[in-house]
Amino acid sequence: MKRKVLCAGLAVCDVPLRPIPKTILEEDICFIENPAVSTGGDALNVAVTLTKLGVPAVLSGLVGRDANGDFIMKRLDELGVDTGGMVRHPSLGTVVSYILIEPGGERHFALSDELTSVFDYPDIPSRLIDQADMVYFGSAMCMKAMDRGGAAALFRRARGLGKTTFADTSCGNSALGASYWRELLDPMLRETDVFMPSYDEAVILTGQGELSGIRDSLAPFRLKLLVVKLGAGGCYITDFRDEWTIPAFAEFRPVDTTGAGDSFVGGFIRGLLEGWPPRAAGIFANVVAGFNVTKLGATGGVPGFDAALRYAREHAGGGDFAQGSAE
Repeated sequence: MKRKVLCAGLAVCDVPLRPIPKTILEEDICFIENPAVSTGGDALNVAVTLTKLGVPAVLSGLVGRDANGDFIMKRLDELGVDTGGMVRHPSLGTVVSYILIEPGGERHFALSDELTSVFDYPDIPSRLIDQADMVYFGSAMCMKAMDRGGAAALFRRARGLGKTTFADTSCGNSALGASYWRELLDPMLRETDVFMPSYDEAVILTGQGELSGIRDSLAPFRLKLLVVKLGAGGCYITDFRDEWTIPAFAEFRPVDTTGAGDSFVGGFIRGLLEGWPPRAAGIFANVVAGFNVTKLGATGGVPGFDAALRYAREHAGGGDFAQGSAE
């Protein structure tokens, strides 16, 4: 299994602040641990997760010609992620995300968005699309140029070359309404094979609160798989014939849930690359995300493939994983 995945989208410099009480805006001061700057962003997190799980991943995104951009590039190099698709913007600064982490691990984001607005399909080298087996775009509803046609163009080219396309969502503004988001993302969704929003983002996109309503609302796009991330509730998966709701593993105690959904996505893609059925890929993805939230940072707790597979087999039965083998 040496298939390459192109990950396009957000690459961010994360500044986690913890512990932050829910009442922070009502207080004059709170005391936190010393912040430790780390990497983040949907596409970056998925690329790092895949690399840790033994999948060749190449990242395409924008960072500035600044200290934060230097930090991201150096860290990616240390982690072994292929940065052949990274571009250093000549004037705009690297996206910085300040993450307010509650004592129980839940988090809230405040971030700058100049680079998120300008990243577009022409920033992604064509050769990387040609060379990839799977193409992932991780920041729909958050990157203006990509939402307004860039992601659709990327997926159209990828599908024309026989690649599998994966889309995720991020930071959707619920005030804009479901009809706005559906019209905007319609061209991308029509070129998407596997769509993997969080529950909250799926609700914003479809206007539906029930999983069955979300499924029915997205059925006309003829996705091969719809995967809805349910946070502590695990995940919901459907191929629009069968469906599975897979609980998370309660044994994992969250320290920081930043990047949980992205590590889930990386785990799910890895499972599909093993040839596992969707349910097994979902179980494996829950394991990867479960390990990840036990450590600080968006990808700090991502396990190796062997450890994740061993845990999945021991805690969820071995039948679904018969086609997989530890490497």
